[in-house]
Amino acid sequence: MKSKRDLKKQIKYICGDLVGECMLIGEIVTEDKQDDVAQLIIDIAVLQESTLRNVTFAFDKSVRDFASVHEYHKARSVYYRAAYGALHEKFNASLNECVHRMNDLAGLSQKA
Repeated sequence: MKSKRDLKKQIKYICGDLVGECMLIGEIVTEDKQDDVAQLIIDIAVLQESTLRNVTFAFDKSVRDFASVHEYHKARSVYYRAAYGALHEKFNASLNECVHRMNDLAGLSQKA
């Protein structure tokens, strides 16, 4: 990860692109599905807001809690890797759900 700023920008771009696709779907679906499209757009906005809020977190230990500075940095690195991995996994799962809902609304879902 380059920086939190870049991560936040990527989250905003991804959610913005999804909302743009939803707006296109809103133009092609029937009137009875318009409320579902609007709800999906709201859900994407909530996803973006909650993910951006969860990007910032802190390692709750200090250097004094470890035998050496090296061990501190190693533990801190492991913590941040796991935390950002969990954030990434949760965001991707929510994105996949939104894409499936978009496909269902557009009539593009594949029957397996």
